[in-house]
Amino acid sequence: MVFSLVYSSTTDHDWGQDELVGLLEWSRGWNSLHGVTGLLLYRDCAFMQFLEGEEGTVRALFASISVDSRHQDVDLVWDHHTERR
Repeated sequence: MVFSLVYSSTTDHDWGQDELVGLLEWSRGWNSLHGVTGLLLYRDCAFMQFLEGEEGTVRALFASISVDSRHQDVDLVWDHHTERR
């Protein structure tokens, strides 16, 4: 069973391309090691992300994001269990 969730958040400044690339490079490595896949959207100081993987891992990652100072107004939009990705 695969667990997925979607969250939205805001940030206190407009992220530049270098910041976004750095975040994506780090996240891709971490996600690959932990079996997490998903999609990250960013526009006008707002993030929306879809994450999927083992429930404990995804929930722990979301909890970490929720207390990350780069994110404000973190809102869990949706979560769901499914048979496959």
